[in-house]
Amino acid sequence: MPRKRQSSPGGARGTLFHAVARIRLKDADVLLKEQRRGGAIYLAGYAIECLLKWAVTRRRGIIRLPAELETRDWDILLSDAVVGRFIQAEPGVHTNYSELAESWGPELRYLSKEPKFVDAEHLYEKLKLLYGWIEDQAI
Repeated sequence: MPRKRQSSPGGARGTLFHAVARIRLKDADVLLKEQRRGGAIYLAGYAIECLLKWAVTRRRGIIRLPAELETRDWDILLSDAVVGRFIQAEPGVHTNYSELAESWGPELRYLSKEPKFVDAEHLYEKLKLLYGWIEDQAI
């Protein structure tokens, strides 16, 4: 009698989210250099989302992200990644995070036209700073 295949508990592996976060941030750098600002912003934000998902698995000491955390909501992920309490201690980072998390909605994710160069550059730099901060906290 064939053995029943067991399904794995939870969602994707945390290490996968970390690898994808790094790759998407590199992709975002390339897009920005090619003047594809909307795509660069989208991928940098997506990289943060993936990094937060990795941070959740790392902080909880689990291999797979629980299905209930397969979300795009940074606030939920930040809270569950346990880096939310650290962000409160750094007002500059907290302000940056709050502005970005508030704007990381469909309007920003699904831009139909390229944002102005200066606006995109500024937003992109803020996204990269937040990415670096989250990665430093989760390690």
